[in-house]
Amino acid sequence: MVIYFNNMTTIGYITNKVLNIDNNVFSLNYDKSDPIKPLMKLVFMSLVNNRHKSKFNMFRETLVSFLNFSRDEFINFFCKIQKTYHSFSRLAFIYKYKKSAMSVTTDIGLNDITINDKNILCIYHFNSRYLFNINDLLKIIITSITNSYMFFSQPLPSKNPYNNLPFTKSNLYNIYIFLKFKTNIYNDLFIKFFHCDFNLTTFYHKYEYLLRQYILDNFIKNSTEDILIQEIKKMINLFNKKTTKKIIINDEFPKKRLIKIMKPYLMLHLQSYYSFVPIVKNNAIVLLNSKLKKFQKFNPKFGRKIYKLGFKNYANFKKKSYIKSVEFLDNHIAFNCDEETNFLTNHTYYNELDNSIEENVVQVTYMAVEVEQDDDTNDDDDTNDDDTDDDENDIYHNNNDNDSDNDSDDDSDDSVS
Repeated sequence: MVIYFNNMTTIGYITNKVLNIDNNVFSLNYDKSDPIKPLMKLVFMSLVNNRHKSKFNMFRETLVSFLNFSRDEFINFFCKIQKTYHSFSRLAFIYKYKKSAMSVTTDIGLNDITINDKNILCIYHFNSRYLFNINDLLKIIITSITNSYMFFSQPLPSKNPYNNLPFTKSNLYNIYIFLKFKTNIYNDLFIKFFHCDFNLTTFYHKYEYLLRQYILDNFIKNSTEDILIQEIKKMINLFNKKTTKKIIINDEFPKKRLIKIMKPYLMLHLQSYYSFVPIVKNNAIVLLNSKLKKFQKFNPKFGRKIYKLGFKNYANFKKKSYIKSVEFLDNHIAFNCDEETNFLTNHTYYNELDNSIEENVVQVTYMAVEVEQDDDTNDDDDTNDDDTDDDENDIYHNNNDNDSDNDSDDDSDDSVS
C-alpha cells in the first residue's frame, strides 16, 4: 500500500479502504474477481497522489477528459469517499471541541456570560473555546474590514482579540449562521462581506465606494476635537473665499458646541472631496454651499464673543465699568430645517430636483464651486441681483457698524468681538 501512496493522508487511507486499491493490476497477487474496474482504481490512485492540484480540480478534469463511459460509477465512489472523510472530520472536531478548555467566559466589557445567554456564541479557535457576544464580534469584524489610512481603505483580517490570530473561514461562517438564525440583528456591511465569501480582495474591489463612506463616518465619529476643529475651520475658510457674507468664529468659541453644530456640514464637506460616487460628490458640493449660505443668513454674527458689562458706583458719584460675563453667539438654523413636511402625500410623486438645493447653474470642480445664473434670467432679474448685492453689503457693513457703535457707546452694556 505504501508503494502507491507517497504520503498516506486521511483521504488516501479512506480511498484505499473504499476501492481496495492494494489489489490492482500492478500487484503480484492480483485478484481478478474484484468487482471494481482496474481503470477506476488507477484513476483514484492518480487523484490521491497528485500534489499540485486540488482533488476537486482533478475530479472535474477526470469527468471532462476520458471517463465518459463510467461517469456515474466514478461520481458515486467520489461522493462515498467525501462523505466518509467529512464524517471522520466531524467526529474529530467534536472530540477536540469537548476536550478543549473554555478560555474566556466574559465579554469584551469583562461582564460574565454563559453559553445559554442571549446573543452569546461559542467559537472554537486553535484548540480553545471562547465565548463572545455577537455584537462584540461584529464590532471586531467591521473595525477590521473598514480599516483605513488617510481615507484610503486598507482592510485587515478579523482577529481573535484573546490570541491575536485571524478567525478561520469556518469561524466567519458560523458567525453569519448564528447572526441570521439566532438573532434579529442585521449588519449590512457584514452581509456584503458574506456575499463575497469572506474574500477580502473581492470585497475591497466590489465595495470600495461603500467602505469610503464608512471611513468618513468613522472619521467624524472617532476623531479628536482638535482634528475636527481643524477640518471645520478649513471648510469655513473655503466657504468665505467664495462669498462676501463670511462666517467668522472666535478662536475661543467652545469646541464641543462648535463640533455639535457643524458635524452635518462637515460630513457634506468630506463627501464633496472624498466620495467615490460622482452624484453623491456633486450633490454634496452644491448642498454644502446652499446650507452654509442659509446658516450665515440666519445669524450673521454666529461665533462672535460678547462681553456683558457691569457698572460699579463709587462714593464720589463716579461709575466704573467691568466685565460682568462673557458669552458666545451660538443661535443657528437647524441643519434639516428645509426638509419636506408633507409626509402623508410624498409617496405619490417625486421631485427631479432636490428642494434643498438652490436652482443655480453649478459648475463643479474638485476644489471649488462657482455659481452662475442663466443668461435668459439675467435681463429679468438685474434689479433683483442689485438688491441682493446691496443686501449682502448692507449686512456685512452693518455688522461692522454695530461693533463700532458698541465700542463707542458709553451707555452700552454689551460688547462684541
